[in-house]
Amino acid sequence: MPQLDLDILDDFLYRAFAAFLLGFGESDIEESAIDRHAEAHLARHYLATQKGLRAEVALLARAVRI
Repeated sequence: MPQLDLDILDDFLYRAFAAFLLGFGESDIEESAIDRHAEAHLARHYLATQKGLRAEVALLARAVRI
C-alpha cells in the first residue's frame, strides 16, 4: 500500500513539473483554454439543438400526413 502512495505522488509531481514547464497556470493560457472549452460547449449545444429541431420538423411533417 505505501508503494501505491509513492506511485501516485510520483505521477502527480511528474505532471505538475510538466505543467510548469509547459506554462500552465499562466493567465493567458488559462483564458484561451476556457475560451476553447466554451466555444466547444456552444458548438455541441448548437448542433444538438439543430438535430432536435430537425427531428421535430420531421415528426410534424409526418403528423400532417397521418
